[in-house]
Amino acid sequence: SESGQKPKTVDKRAVIGTCEPVVDIVTRPQEFSESLLLPSILENLEGINEKQRTTMKELLQEFQNLLPTSDSDVGRCNMTQHRINTGNHPPIKQYPRLLPLGKKEEAERLVKEMVDNGIIEESSGPWPSPIVLIKKKDGSTRFCVDYRNLNEITIKDSYPLPRIDDTLDALNGSQWFSTLDLKSGYWRVEI
Repeated sequence: SESGQKPKTVDKRAVIGTCEPVVDIVTRPQEFSESLLLPSILENLEGINEKQRTTMKELLQEFQNLLPTSDSDVGRCNMTQHRINTGNHPPIKQYPRLLPLGKKEEAERLVKEMVDNGIIEESSGPWPSPIVLIKKKDGSTRFCVDYRNLNEITIKDSYPLPRIDDTLDALNGSQWFSTLDLKSGYWRVEI
């Protein structure tokens, strides 16, 4: 050959490489959309002056990449990756539970939706756990995984919570308070 390397003979059953789909999501910059950034609830806030409204719009514009653009957009936390410490315990193998036909179709639809939205990916491993479909108050379905057997053998973390009086003292003198709620927060941190 031109490169000076001699041809090699490889057994036809030998694995010389593997291919895997790329699962990283590359976000594209979004153009500023006032309808995206100014939900109707913000427009109807009482007790907020025009300067505060402008400041809020600017903050929403600056951090619009953190806001969902659709119901299926749940985002991803890249600050940490969750690890489950099972010590030296051998894998617990649980098998799928039988689902009625209607529930099976719903499970397949939900799995496809989560794969399409980058929430889950196909995998195989020694720690399978069964899924559970729970009906929510609004009639929709919550997709869950039954990790009870895994939880029993998981080595527990010890992270003490802050004392409530220290937390309240830290808020002393504050005039503005807000609450943030993650959409589908359970699916945000990678495992």
